[in-house]
Amino acid sequence: MTTPTLTGRDEELGVLTGHIDQVAAGGAIVVLGDPGIGKTSLLRAAADRGRAAGHRVLAVTGIQAEAHLPFAGLHHLLRPVLSDVDRLPATQREALSTAFGLSDGPPPQPFMIALATLNLLAEAAAGHPLLIVADDVQWLDPPTQDVLTFLARRVSSDPVVVIGAVRRGYDVAFTTAELPELELRGLDETPAREVLARHAADLSYADQERVFREAAGNPLALVELPLAIRAVASSGLETGPGLVPLTARLERAFAARVADLPALTRDALLIAAVDNADDLPEILAGASALAGQPVTVAALETAVTAGLLRFDDLHVQFRHPLVRSGVLQLETVTRRYAAHAALAEVLADEPYRCTWHRAQSASGRDDEVADELEAAHVVALRRGSVTEAIWALERSAQLPVAADRRLAPVPHLPQAGDHRAGAAGRQAQPA
Repeated sequence: MTTPTLTGRDEELGVLTGHIDQVAAGGAIVVLGDPGIGKTSLLRAAADRGRAAGHRVLAVTGIQAEAHLPFAGLHHLLRPVLSDVDRLPATQREALSTAFGLSDGPPPQPFMIALATLNLLAEAAAGHPLLIVADDVQWLDPPTQDVLTFLARRVSSDPVVVIGAVRRGYDVAFTTAELPELELRGLDETPAREVLARHAADLSYADQERVFREAAGNPLALVELPLAIRAVASSGLETGPGLVPLTARLERAFAARVADLPALTRDALLIAAVDNADDLPEILAGASALAGQPVTVAALETAVTAGLLRFDDLHVQFRHPLVRSGVLQLETVTRRYAAHAALAEVLADEPYRCTWHRAQSASGRDDEVADELEAAHVVALRRGSVTEAIWALERSAQLPVAADRRLAPVPHLPQAGDHRAGAAGRQAQPA
């Protein structure tokens, strides 16, 4: 079987290959990384290296839907070697059999199950070295996580190597067992552009640069964002300023944990997502206005624990740009409107920004906001943001009560390098 080429991952694959080549001494390593960073692809490549070296590979992937089923992951991992279970001492054999529901008996002790697993794998490794590959460890059922951690700390005397991948932001036993760690970061510019060229060659230069910027080296985003942009273009829909469309796969990767957060934390995240600044006091004030009650940094701490953002005394930043887009896409239009309205209230002393958020919170006709937006496009041009200026003009045309109101011509808009700016500019001309 040919090992797939991983763009820009030679160093990381080399680290795992080093562990595989030293299988006689046993060992374990944890691969840590953000959603979509390429953990699964790296583990697949490592498994292929192991097979090529003549090792037997046992693999398991955590599934959220099975996380509540005790030992579901362990059963999946051990199925290929369960035929050797008769070689175990009776107490260990019965412990595994009972844990898997294959026989009746009193609940076995967790230690006995873990010891039985260790000895079963040691028996299997007597013929061929074993490579155990566990992906999405954070979604394995807790008893399986405990057994996997037990194994990883005790295989040093057997020809067994354990490689487990964990999504950053999850506090699981496997990451606190003092095992060697390999942190998987975003791709550097050159390999990132290679991936982009393979998946976005048909997009305009402006859209390619948008994907490159928003992906921030994340391989999944480099592959999936072009799909989302094509889908939006074919539908004729507009995404609005600052909103990057996500595929369902990207939304699951970057915003899956948002739905489980407390209400005040979701309010704070939403305000941070619609705000164009990263000012901590401003975001907390906006979240308080949205929630109708005080919101403190404690709400943000929950999002930090979930791996969604980080903050200090002054600033709030999403761990990845697409977390912002995931939050916006996950929330309803009504909630986004309410968040913009809350920020407009907080920014009453900053006319330009206040107008911007009022415009994005308006669900009906509003002459006052339309006039303010039409004037605000000049400020956007002075700041060099042609896209914002065009959006302000188009939005101001949608808001007036008077049906015959039209936009004034856009005078000599500078080029922004965005193929959509030309089309948008033409649409903003008088009818």
